[in-house]
Amino acid sequence: MRHAQTVTPALRRLAAAQAGVLTTRQLEAHGITRHGLARLARDWQRVGNGLYLTGPAAWESAAWAGLLRGGSSAVLGAEGAAYLHGAMRDAPGVLRVWARHRHDDLTVGEFQVRFLRGVRTGRGHLPRTTLEESLLDISDHSTEDEAVAAVTGALALGRTTGPRLLAELDGRHRVRHSATLRLLCSAAARGIESALEWRFQQRVLTPHHLPVPDRQVQRSAGRVDVLYDRESLVIELDGMRDHSVWSKDMMRDNEHLLVDGLITLRYGWYAVERAPCEVALQVAQALRSRGWPGPAATCRRRPRDLPCQVSPGVPGRT
Repeated sequence: MRHAQTVTPALRRLAAAQAGVLTTRQLEAHGITRHGLARLARDWQRVGNGLYLTGPAAWESAAWAGLLRGGSSAVLGAEGAAYLHGAMRDAPGVLRVWARHRHDDLTVGEFQVRFLRGVRTGRGHLPRTTLEESLLDISDHSTEDEAVAAVTGALALGRTTGPRLLAELDGRHRVRHSATLRLLCSAAARGIESALEWRFQQRVLTPHHLPVPDRQVQRSAGRVDVLYDRESLVIELDGMRDHSVWSKDMMRDNEHLLVDGLITLRYGWYAVERAPCEVALQVAQALRSRGWPGPAATCRRRPRDLPCQVSPGVPGRT
Protein backbone atom coordinates (compact mmCIF):
# COMPACT_ATOMS: atom_id res chain seq x y z
CA MET A 1 0.00 0.00 0.00
CA ARG A 2 1.13 3.57 -0.58
CA HIS A 3 0.84 6.27 2.08
CA ALA A 4 2.14 3.68 4.50
CA GLN A 5 2.55 6.31 7.25
CA THR A 6 -1.22 6.37 7.74
CA VAL A 7 -1.68 2.59 7.72
CA THR A 8 -0.87 0.74 10.92
CA PRO A 9 0.72 -2.72 10.97
CA ALA A 10 -2.50 -4.05 12.51
CA LEU A 11 -4.49 -2.74 9.57
CA ARG A 12 -2.03 -4.30 7.15
CA ARG A 13 -2.48 -7.66 8.88
CA LEU A 14 -6.25 -7.30 8.73
CA ALA A 15 -6.11 -6.53 5.02
CA ALA A 16 -3.90 -9.56 4.41
CA ALA A 17 -6.27 -11.81 6.41
CA GLN A 18 -9.19 -10.57 4.30
CA ALA A 19 -7.51 -10.98 0.90
CA GLY A 20 -7.02 -7.24 0.57
CA VAL A 21 -10.61 -6.19 1.35
CA LEU A 22 -11.35 -3.60 4.04
CA THR A 23 -14.52 -1.85 5.10
CA THR A 24 -14.91 1.84 5.90
CA ARG A 25 -15.79 0.91 9.46
CA GLN A 26 -12.60 -1.12 9.86
CA LEU A 27 -10.51 1.71 8.44
CA GLU A 28 -12.06 4.21 10.84
CA ALA A 29 -11.47 1.84 13.76
CA HIS A 30 -7.76 1.83 12.85
CA GLY A 31 -7.51 5.60 12.83
CA ILE A 32 -8.01 6.36 9.14
CA THR A 33 -9.84 9.66 8.82
CA ARG A 34 -12.17 10.56 5.99
CA HIS A 35 -9.44 12.75 4.51
CA GLY A 36 -6.90 9.93 4.84
CA LEU A 37 -9.28 7.47 3.22
CA ALA A 38 -9.77 9.81 0.27
CA ARG A 39 -6.00 9.82 -0.29
CA LEU A 40 -5.61 6.04 0.14
CA ALA A 41 -8.57 5.28 -2.10
CA ARG A 42 -6.71 6.75 -5.08
CA ASP A 43 -4.64 3.55 -5.14
CA TRP A 44 -7.46 1.22 -4.11
CA GLN A 45 -10.55 -0.06 -5.85
CA ARG A 46 -13.99 0.67 -4.46
CA VAL A 47 -15.92 -2.59 -4.99
CA GLY A 48 -19.10 -1.68 -3.13
CA ASN A 49 -20.65 0.71 -0.67
CA GLY A 50 -18.09 0.99 2.13
CA LEU A 51 -15.82 -1.71 0.62
CA TYR A 52 -12.30 -1.20 -0.68
CA LEU A 53 -9.90 -3.61 -2.37
CA THR A 54 -6.33 -2.67 -1.49
CA GLY A 55 -4.55 -5.05 -3.88
CA PRO A 56 -5.11 -7.39 -6.84
CA ALA A 57 -8.53 -9.01 -7.13
CA ALA A 58 -8.47 -12.72 -6.30
CA TRP A 59 -11.23 -15.25 -5.71
CA GLU A 60 -10.75 -14.92 -1.96
CA SER A 61 -11.12 -11.15 -2.33
CA ALA A 62 -14.56 -11.64 -3.85
CA ALA A 63 -15.47 -14.05 -1.06
CA TRP A 64 -14.42 -11.60 1.64
CA ALA A 65 -16.19 -8.72 -0.10
CA GLY A 66 -19.41 -10.72 -0.10
CA LEU A 67 -19.09 -11.76 3.54
CA LEU A 68 -18.19 -8.28 4.76
CA ARG A 69 -20.99 -6.71 2.75
CA GLY A 70 -23.46 -9.32 3.98
CA GLY A 71 -22.80 -8.63 7.64
CA SER A 72 -21.92 -10.71 10.68
CA SER A 73 -24.37 -13.51 9.82
CA ALA A 74 -23.30 -13.85 6.16
CA VAL A 75 -21.99 -17.21 4.90
CA LEU A 76 -20.82 -18.49 1.55
CA GLY A 77 -23.05 -21.07 -0.09
CA ALA A 78 -23.50 -23.19 -3.22
CA GLU A 79 -20.47 -23.51 -5.52
CA GLY A 80 -18.23 -21.25 -3.44
CA ALA A 81 -18.83 -23.31 -0.32
CA ALA A 82 -18.38 -26.58 -2.22
CA TYR A 83 -15.05 -25.29 -3.54
CA LEU A 84 -13.88 -24.44 -0.02
CA HIS A 85 -14.91 -27.92 1.12
CA GLY A 86 -12.61 -29.37 -1.54
CA ALA A 87 -15.49 -30.85 -3.54
CA MET A 88 -14.91 -28.72 -6.67
CA ARG A 89 -11.63 -28.47 -8.52
CA ASP A 90 -12.03 -24.98 -9.97
CA ALA A 91 -12.97 -21.79 -8.16
CA PRO A 92 -16.41 -20.66 -9.40
CA GLY A 93 -16.79 -17.36 -11.18
CA VAL A 94 -20.07 -16.65 -9.37
CA LEU A 95 -20.14 -16.65 -5.58
CA ARG A 96 -23.41 -16.87 -3.67
CA VAL A 97 -23.65 -15.41 -0.19
CA TRP A 98 -26.47 -16.00 2.28
CA ALA A 99 -27.27 -12.86 4.27
CA ARG A 100 -30.00 -11.75 6.64
CA HIS A 101 -30.85 -8.75 4.48
CA ARG A 102 -30.94 -8.19 0.73
CA HIS A 103 -27.91 -6.51 -0.84
CA ASP A 104 -26.93 -5.39 -4.31
CA ASP A 105 -24.67 -7.79 -6.18
CA LEU A 106 -20.94 -7.03 -6.37
CA THR A 107 -18.25 -7.32 -9.03
CA VAL A 108 -14.72 -7.99 -7.79
CA GLY A 109 -12.29 -8.34 -10.67
CA GLU A 110 -13.60 -11.17 -12.84
CA PHE A 111 -15.85 -12.56 -10.09
CA GLN A 112 -19.52 -11.91 -9.40
CA VAL A 113 -20.98 -11.96 -5.89
CA ARG A 114 -24.71 -12.59 -5.63
CA PHE A 115 -26.69 -12.40 -2.41
CA LEU A 116 -29.39 -14.77 -1.24
CA ARG A 117 -31.71 -13.69 1.54
CA GLY A 118 -31.75 -16.13 4.42
CA VAL A 119 -30.00 -17.21 7.59
CA ARG A 120 -27.60 -20.16 7.39
CA THR A 121 -25.09 -21.49 9.87
CA GLY A 122 -21.50 -21.03 8.72
CA ARG A 123 -18.19 -22.55 9.69
CA GLY A 124 -14.53 -22.01 8.80
CA HIS A 125 -12.23 -19.01 8.33
CA LEU A 126 -14.36 -18.07 5.32
CA PRO A 127 -17.74 -19.05 6.83
CA ARG A 128 -19.53 -21.46 4.54
CA THR A 129 -22.56 -23.75 4.58
CA THR A 130 -22.07 -27.49 5.03
CA LEU A 131 -21.20 -29.39 1.89
CA GLU A 132 -24.55 -31.17 1.87
CA GLU A 133 -26.43 -27.85 2.11
CA SER A 134 -24.19 -26.42 -0.59
CA LEU A 135 -24.87 -29.29 -3.02
CA LEU A 136 -28.63 -28.97 -2.61
CA ASP A 137 -28.38 -25.21 -3.12
CA ILE A 138 -26.42 -25.84 -6.32
CA SER A 139 -29.15 -28.19 -7.50
CA ASP A 140 -31.81 -25.55 -6.83
CA HIS A 141 -30.37 -23.07 -9.34
CA SER A 142 -28.69 -25.43 -11.83
CA THR A 143 -29.51 -27.68 -14.73
CA GLU A 144 -29.71 -31.39 -14.03
CA ASP A 145 -26.29 -31.98 -15.61
CA GLU A 146 -24.72 -29.27 -13.43
CA ALA A 147 -26.32 -30.69 -10.30
CA VAL A 148 -25.21 -34.22 -11.22
CA ALA A 149 -21.65 -33.05 -11.88
CA ALA A 150 -21.45 -31.35 -8.47
CA VAL A 151 -22.91 -34.28 -6.53
CA THR A 152 -21.01 -37.05 -8.32
CA GLY A 153 -17.78 -35.11 -7.95
CA ALA A 154 -18.27 -34.69 -4.20
CA LEU A 155 -19.17 -38.36 -3.78
CA ALA A 156 -16.23 -39.53 -5.88
CA LEU A 157 -13.80 -37.43 -3.83
CA GLY A 158 -15.21 -38.84 -0.60
CA ARG A 159 -16.20 -35.37 0.67
CA THR A 160 -19.69 -36.59 1.52
CA THR A 161 -21.73 -39.78 1.41
CA GLY A 162 -25.07 -40.82 -0.01
CA PRO A 163 -26.70 -41.20 3.43
CA ARG A 164 -25.52 -37.74 4.55
CA LEU A 165 -26.84 -36.11 1.40
CA LEU A 166 -30.15 -37.99 1.68
CA ALA A 167 -30.53 -36.87 5.29
CA GLU A 168 -30.13 -33.24 4.22
CA LEU A 169 -32.54 -33.81 1.34
CA ASP A 170 -35.15 -35.31 3.67
CA GLY A 171 -34.95 -32.22 5.84
CA ARG A 172 -35.95 -29.84 3.05
CA HIS A 173 -39.42 -29.13 1.81
CA ARG A 174 -38.51 -28.96 -1.87
CA VAL A 175 -35.30 -29.33 -3.89
CA ARG A 176 -34.99 -29.11 -7.64
CA HIS A 177 -33.88 -32.39 -9.27
CA SER A 178 -34.54 -34.23 -6.00
CA ALA A 179 -35.52 -37.48 -7.75
CA THR A 180 -32.21 -37.48 -9.64
CA LEU A 181 -30.27 -36.74 -6.46
CA ARG A 182 -31.90 -39.69 -4.72
CA LEU A 183 -30.95 -41.98 -7.59
CA LEU A 184 -27.37 -40.70 -7.47
CA CYS A 185 -27.21 -41.67 -3.79
CA SER A 186 -28.50 -45.18 -4.45
CA ALA A 187 -26.45 -48.35 -4.84
CA ALA A 188 -27.39 -48.50 -8.54
CA ALA A 189 -25.44 -45.30 -9.21
CA ARG A 190 -22.33 -46.28 -7.26
CA GLY A 191 -19.17 -45.44 -9.19
CA ILE A 192 -20.74 -42.77 -11.42
CA GLU A 193 -18.39 -39.80 -11.26
CA SER A 194 -19.59 -37.36 -13.91
CA ALA A 195 -22.69 -36.00 -15.59
CA LEU A 196 -21.72 -37.84 -18.79
CA GLU A 197 -21.52 -41.16 -16.95
CA TRP A 198 -24.95 -40.45 -15.47
CA ARG A 199 -26.37 -39.69 -18.91
CA PHE A 200 -24.85 -42.91 -20.25
CA GLN A 201 -26.60 -44.87 -17.51
CA GLN A 202 -29.95 -43.10 -17.95
CA ARG A 203 -30.07 -42.83 -21.76
CA VAL A 204 -28.11 -45.86 -22.95
CA LEU A 205 -27.95 -48.68 -20.43
CA THR A 206 -31.22 -48.50 -18.50
CA PRO A 207 -33.77 -47.89 -21.31
CA HIS A 208 -32.17 -50.58 -23.49
CA HIS A 209 -31.93 -53.12 -20.66
CA LEU A 210 -28.21 -53.56 -21.11
CA PRO A 211 -26.25 -55.28 -18.33
CA VAL A 212 -25.14 -53.31 -15.29
CA PRO A 213 -21.35 -52.87 -15.52
CA ASP A 214 -18.64 -52.41 -12.95
CA ARG A 215 -17.44 -48.81 -12.75
CA GLN A 216 -14.16 -47.08 -11.95
CA VAL A 217 -12.20 -50.33 -12.04
CA GLN A 218 -8.44 -50.31 -11.71
CA ARG A 219 -6.64 -52.33 -14.37
CA SER A 220 -2.96 -52.76 -15.16
CA ALA A 221 -3.05 -49.87 -17.66
CA GLY A 222 -5.08 -47.58 -15.41
CA ARG A 223 -8.60 -46.99 -14.17
CA VAL A 224 -11.52 -47.47 -16.57
CA ASP A 225 -14.95 -45.80 -16.45
CA VAL A 226 -17.04 -48.87 -17.34
CA LEU A 227 -16.01 -52.52 -17.39
CA TYR A 228 -17.80 -55.67 -18.50
CA ASP A 229 -15.20 -58.07 -17.16
CA ARG A 230 -16.81 -61.28 -18.41
CA GLU A 231 -16.99 -59.94 -21.96
CA SER A 232 -13.59 -58.18 -21.78
CA LEU A 233 -15.18 -54.88 -22.80
CA VAL A 234 -14.18 -51.41 -21.59
CA ILE A 235 -16.26 -48.30 -22.21
CA GLU A 236 -14.69 -44.88 -21.71
CA LEU A 237 -16.80 -41.72 -21.53
CA ASP A 238 -14.86 -38.63 -22.55
CA GLY A 239 -15.52 -34.96 -22.12
CA MET A 240 -13.47 -32.28 -23.87
CA ARG A 241 -9.80 -33.24 -23.93
CA ASP A 242 -6.63 -31.84 -25.38
CA HIS A 243 -4.47 -33.74 -27.84
CA SER A 244 -1.93 -34.86 -25.23
CA VAL A 245 -4.68 -36.50 -23.16
CA TRP A 246 -6.12 -38.20 -26.23
CA SER A 247 -2.68 -39.58 -27.00
CA LYS A 248 -2.40 -41.03 -23.50
CA ASP A 249 -5.90 -42.50 -23.83
CA MET A 250 -4.99 -44.25 -27.08
CA MET A 251 -1.85 -45.70 -25.52
CA ARG A 252 -3.89 -46.95 -22.60
CA ASP A 253 -6.49 -48.49 -24.93
CA ASN A 254 -3.71 -50.29 -26.76
CA GLU A 255 -2.28 -51.62 -23.50
CA HIS A 256 -5.70 -52.83 -22.39
CA LEU A 257 -5.93 -54.84 -25.61
CA LEU A 258 -2.36 -56.16 -25.70
CA VAL A 259 -2.02 -57.02 -22.01
CA ASP A 260 -5.56 -57.92 -20.91
CA GLY A 261 -7.36 -58.62 -24.17
CA LEU A 262 -9.86 -55.82 -23.49
CA ILE A 263 -11.49 -53.92 -26.34
CA THR A 264 -12.43 -50.30 -25.72
CA LEU A 265 -15.41 -48.30 -26.95
CA ARG A 266 -15.31 -44.53 -26.46
CA TYR A 267 -18.23 -42.10 -26.40
CA GLY A 268 -18.58 -38.39 -25.77
CA TRP A 269 -21.42 -36.02 -25.02
CA TYR A 270 -22.75 -35.83 -28.58
CA ALA A 271 -23.12 -39.59 -28.99
CA VAL A 272 -24.71 -40.20 -25.60
CA GLU A 273 -27.06 -37.23 -25.82
CA ARG A 274 -27.96 -37.23 -29.52
CA ALA A 275 -27.62 -40.90 -30.49
CA PRO A 276 -28.21 -43.06 -27.38
CA CYS A 277 -29.90 -45.84 -29.35
CA GLU A 278 -26.99 -46.09 -31.77
CA VAL A 279 -24.59 -46.21 -28.83
CA ALA A 280 -26.70 -48.94 -27.21
CA LEU A 281 -26.64 -50.91 -30.46
CA GLN A 282 -22.84 -50.81 -30.59
CA VAL A 283 -22.53 -51.80 -26.93
CA ALA A 284 -24.98 -54.67 -27.42
CA GLN A 285 -23.12 -55.88 -30.51
CA ALA A 286 -19.79 -55.77 -28.68
CA LEU A 287 -21.23 -57.66 -25.71
CA ARG A 288 -22.85 -60.32 -27.90
CA SER A 289 -19.69 -60.83 -29.93
CA ARG A 290 -17.84 -61.59 -26.73
CA GLY A 291 -20.28 -64.00 -25.15
CA TRP A 292 -23.17 -62.03 -23.65
CA PRO A 293 -26.38 -64.02 -24.28
CA GLY A 294 -28.55 -60.91 -24.71
CA PRO A 295 -30.55 -59.70 -26.47
CA ALA A 296 -31.12 -56.10 -25.45
CA ALA A 297 -34.50 -54.38 -25.61
CA THR A 298 -35.76 -51.46 -27.69
CA CYS A 299 -36.39 -48.28 -25.77
CA ARG A 300 -39.48 -46.09 -25.87
CA ARG A 301 -37.76 -42.75 -26.27
CA ARG A 302 -37.40 -42.59 -30.04
CA PRO A 303 -40.22 -41.18 -32.21
CA ARG A 304 -42.01 -43.60 -34.53
CA ASP A 305 -40.24 -42.32 -37.64
CA LEU A 306 -36.86 -42.97 -35.97
CA PRO A 307 -37.29 -46.36 -34.34
CA CYS A 308 -34.69 -47.68 -31.94
CA GLN A 309 -32.47 -50.14 -33.79
CA VAL A 310 -31.39 -52.19 -30.80
CA SER A 311 -32.66 -55.75 -31.24
CA PRO A 312 -35.90 -56.33 -29.33
CA GLY A 313 -36.16 -59.02 -26.75
CA VAL A 314 -36.09 -59.76 -23.05
CA PRO A 315 -33.62 -57.96 -20.81
CA GLY A 316 -30.20 -59.50 -20.50
CA ARG A 317 -28.03 -60.16 -17.47
CA THR A 318 -28.19 -57.48 -14.74
